[in-house]
Amino acid sequence: LRTSTSTTLDDMTNFGAREFVRQAARLFNSGDSDEAALESSSSSMQEEAALFEAPTVIRYEPDQILAPHYDANRSADTEDANRGGQTLATLLVYLNDVEKGGLTRFGKLNASGAIGSDCTNFGDASEEKLVIQPKRGDALLFFPADYRGEFDPRTEHEGMAAIDEKWIARIWRHKNRVPSPFGLSESSLCNIDYY
Repeated sequence: LRTSTSTTLDDMTNFGAREFVRQAARLFNSGDSDEAALESSSSSMQEEAALFEAPTVIRYEPDQILAPHYDANRSADTEDANRGGQTLATLLVYLNDVEKGGLTRFGKLNASGAIGSDCTNFGDASEEKLVIQPKRGDALLFFPADYRGEFDPRTEHEGMAAIDEKWIARIWRHKNRVPSPFGLSESSLCNIDYY
C-alpha cells in the first residue's frame, strides 16, 4: 500500500536528474584510489550510470505511508529484465527535515545490528528495529540484493506516517543496463563524466 505521490525526473529537461545519477554512479565507481585514473575514465562512469534508473522524487503528505516492501524481487521476471534486472542498491536522499514521524523503518533488522551469522535469525520481535529519522541532506544507502542478484529478505522496509510533509529522492542501481525510458537517455549518458 502506497499513499504517497511520486514522479520520475526527466533527464532530457532536468539537469538535476543527470547530476543525481552522476553522483550515484561516482559513489559506486570510487573503488579506484587513483583520482587521475577515475577522471580519465568517462566510459567507465557512463557504464556505471547506465545501471541506474532515472531518479524519482516522492512526496508524503501528512499521515501518508508506504507499507512494508522490498526493493528487490525474490525471482526475476520480465518486468525486471526490461528494467535492468535485479535491484542491487537503493539510495534515498532526504530532501527535508521531518519534525515527527516519517521514519524509514527496517522491520527485520534490529537497531543493535545483531543478526545470526547465517543471516536468517532476525532477532527477537520485541527488540527495537532499525529506524532512520529523515533529515535534510542525509542519504541512506542499502543493498536489497547482493552483487550476484541474490535477494536479501532483511531489507524489507517501510515509510512511516509523518505529522507534516516528507520529501525524498530515490534512485535504484540494477545488475544490468537500464534502458530508456526507465534509465537515462543515450544522449544524457554520453554527457556523464567523473569530474
